[in-house]
Amino acid sequence: MSKNCCPATVIGIGAIVIMIACAVTGSAKRTDDVVVMKNGDRMTGEIKKLQRGELTFKASYMAEAVDLDWSNVARLESQDPYLISFTTGYQIAEHFRLVDTDEDNFQIGPNGVLKIRQMDVLRILPIETKFWKQLEGSIGIGLNYTSGNDQYQAELFATATYRRGDHAITGSLDSSFSGQTQGTKTARNQFDFDYRRRISPRWFAGGLFGLLRSDQQSLDLRVTGGGLIGRSLAQTERTRLSTVAGLAVNREKYRVFPAQKWATNVDAIGGLEFTTFRFSRTNLTSHVFVFPSVTTPGRVRTQIKSDLNYKIAKDFWWGFHLYENFDSKPPIKADKNDLGVSASISWKF
Repeated sequence: MSKNCCPATVIGIGAIVIMIACAVTGSAKRTDDVVVMKNGDRMTGEIKKLQRGELTFKASYMAEAVDLDWSNVARLESQDPYLISFTTGYQIAEHFRLVDTDEDNFQIGPNGVLKIRQMDVLRILPIETKFWKQLEGSIGIGLNYTSGNDQYQAELFATATYRRGDHAITGSLDSSFSGQTQGTKTARNQFDFDYRRRISPRWFAGGLFGLLRSDQQSLDLRVTGGGLIGRSLAQTERTRLSTVAGLAVNREKYRVFPAQKWATNVDAIGGLEFTTFRFSRTNLTSHVFVFPSVTTPGRVRTQIKSDLNYKIAKDFWWGFHLYENFDSKPPIKADKNDLGVSASISWKF
């Protein structure tokens, strides 16, 4: 094993790879669903999901599923129940149909007892008992090379989310390696695990667990665990914004000589999460977390992750990946900031 690779990274890679591998496997369901577009096109096949304003649908004559603009779908019919989420935060497992006769054209339950606007539907997912059918996420790589000084940078990042009813579990990995062929090499490895449970249409609670190793900041390993509560501030078919707050405990060890002992810290948590997307064009996701120290007054840490992606082909995106870890008062003489930006290619599932 490379000296730049810690056990935490191996665990993170293993967890993400298993989740992604499972995501490409699945079982078939009925294929007599009907979709009619506003231009009159009609298809019979299988509703895969509705997500990020895209209805994924596959007919028997298609080699691969297609993504349809949800705002241009006129009618939709299925004999299967689905898990339906709304922009209000509510969700229900029920049969549905989309009609083109009145304003509240999305009808839910027997004889359409509940009627709402089509664009108030945020997500439609199959009700599956198998783990891998509930997964969504992405995996990407970024590469940069400068011939003038023989410098290179490589980055691997991945995320996978499992949703089940009111529960959501997300695992993410972010690893980067940089250096020169005849010079110094540095590495950064981060793994985050996040659990959320919806407790009301707008409120959720959960916990987080994180592992971070950064050569640039001389950080041998930081282990963070905590609880949080959050609220959805805005949720539409194209944009989502939420805020979180909580408390965390971390254990950290820096790479110094003589060897430093593990130190324990208590931090408050504050954060913003923002996502916006446009059909088959762009996707922007940003997470900003601030950790003001309770045990060390004046010390504030921040963690930022941001991805801007442009769709280039079926499930493949080109974009920019940014990460930053900042520490206003590190316990040793070390860099306060670890920042990286890379061009990337990613695959979404």
